[in-house]
Amino acid sequence: MRDKDKFLEVLIKSNGHHNAIDLGAQIGLDENETMEIITQLLAEFKIEYATNGVCDYSLMRSKKQARKFNS
Repeated sequence: MRDKDKFLEVLIKSNGHHNAIDLGAQIGLDENETMEIITQLLAEFKIEYATNGVCDYSLMRSKKQARKFNS
């Protein structure tokens, strides 16, 4: 799904500075479409619910990435 890829890209670029609904609006999605994409990304373990600045979602880090990040 193209919109899902676009949303994930703007989520990464925003780095927690915009809420999810605003990010969806930036790429032309309404609130329902945005929430559907968020649900799909959560189910695929690509994002997680975690307060990250203004946005309530952040990228999932694999254990390998987390160890590298914490080192």
